[in-house]
Amino acid sequence: MRTNPGSTGQARRCARTVSPMKLRLSQIFPLILMFALALATLWLDRLVQLPPVPGKDKLRHDPDFIVERFTVTQMRATGHPESSLSAPRMLHYPDDESTILEHPRFLQLPLDRPAVEIVGKRGIVGKDGDLVRVEGEVRMTRAADGEHAAMVIETSALDIEPNSKIARSDEEVVITEGANQLRGVGMVVNGESREFELKSRVQGTIQVKKRP
Repeated sequence: MRTNPGSTGQARRCARTVSPMKLRLSQIFPLILMFALALATLWLDRLVQLPPVPGKDKLRHDPDFIVERFTVTQMRATGHPESSLSAPRMLHYPDDESTILEHPRFLQLPLDRPAVEIVGKRGIVGKDGDLVRVEGEVRMTRAADGEHAAMVIETSALDIEPNSKIARSDEEVVITEGANQLRGVGMVVNGESREFELKSRVQGTIQVKKRP
């Protein structure tokens, strides 16, 4: 670990490389992301439960229905929104029972925590809803609050297993919160244990406040 003191009145930064690394998920990656994506999967499962189209060739990978510019919102008993899932376009394919979302946006609005937004170029939901893949400039943002800066997690692809509350990525992952940043290749998030692991080539820049 290297520590480079800054000038008077400034915070100190330490840059370190660790491989592999585990951290408490509750400290840096909100558990709500996992539940948000699991809920999105349940919504999609309900949306695609339509009767099969008669005479449809099951060997062809053609959509049997397309939904344009849709938004699904879950409301609280008070009438206020709790979460929403939206996309300019959704396509369902009967040959493999997959569902494709173009530019999906998921928004979670918890009462006691900052809002969380998840976006990507494409979302893919498997036949049974047991695997969700978000790919293409995946960006997860936890809004800032009175104590913490906004947190942004960026990667190119993320696979989510809602039933086991596990999320995985084999790609580069960058986690930024204010002046703090973690970067690594490969990530596993466990929603049950509230831990995440960056698998390899991990580097971090942490801003440490100078003691008075």
